[in-house]
Amino acid sequence: MTQQVFAGATKKQAKHHKNNNMNLNINAVKGHAKTALMHLKDPWTLSWIISGILAVLIPVIIWSAQRGSYYNAYGYANEVEEQQRQYYQNQNDDGNNNNNNNNNNYYSTYKECSWFNWPCRKRQYYYATMDSGDGGDDANENGTQQLPNWYLFLGGLENSEEMSQWKEENTGVQSSSNGPSAGIEFVYVSTLLLFTALFAYGAMTIGKKQSTSNLVVFLVVAASVGLMNLVGSAQGIITSDDRDMEDSYYGWYGQMGVLIVYTNFWIMLFSIGYLIAFRVRSYLNQKTDQSGHVADEEATKYQKYDAPKTEIS
Repeated sequence: MTQQVFAGATKKQAKHHKNNNMNLNINAVKGHAKTALMHLKDPWTLSWIISGILAVLIPVIIWSAQRGSYYNAYGYANEVEEQQRQYYQNQNDDGNNNNNNNNNNYYSTYKECSWFNWPCRKRQYYYATMDSGDGGDDANENGTQQLPNWYLFLGGLENSEEMSQWKEENTGVQSSSNGPSAGIEFVYVSTLLLFTALFAYGAMTIGKKQSTSNLVVFLVVAASVGLMNLVGSAQGIITSDDRDMEDSYYGWYGQMGVLIVYTNFWIMLFSIGYLIAFRVRSYLNQKTDQSGHVADEEATKYQKYDAPKTEIS
């Protein structure tokens, strides 16, 4: 009987302790929510959050509208034509594929490689160049300069003419209509992650009314990197070749490089805008402090002022 009473009391204590922990957690969440709402009442914090979100959404909206407009006008027809051509090719080339496998075993080794699978991509490039007669062990004899491994590692040949032809011959899909490469998507996602870190740090710094000196340095770096990515994307990632755009589903604006340019432009605009805003705010605060200091000095002088004594005769 005593053991049952003791066990019952222990269960009640454990339940009471659990309820207390739940209440503490709920109170902690409420406290954090109140603090966040207090920070959102600050116009600087609110403007930072809204403009940061818009800096990411506006490029996506513009890019999606442009590529969607092209797809509705021309891309859908290109996609249907590509599917029909691929279907008839698969129906008519079964015997040819068998002959090709007997004459050239490289066709049987085609494989889709992920962006980070460097050995696989290197093998596919080797097979593609062997198939076109421009690579392999006879590259130097043909006058073709062998490319370094780091270029292959970074995916520099993923959209080359040899790789595009190799892929099209084995799958029937043209690279121009196959969407962005994984490497370019990695660049875009990395850009968003870095901007998210800057966005979160800035929101905490402004919300807690801390010094913005470090934030200003990060904004300068973000603006510089954004400008470099703009130039690099325009001159490297984006293509203007009519042959690549001919069968594209989304046109020139549908390239992932265009979205990267838009995103970096808005990030650069966001950074420069707040650099100017912080500078103006600092100037106004200094001017206000100087005005207040002068007013305090005049008030002190007035308090210490002694009126001249007059003699009454």
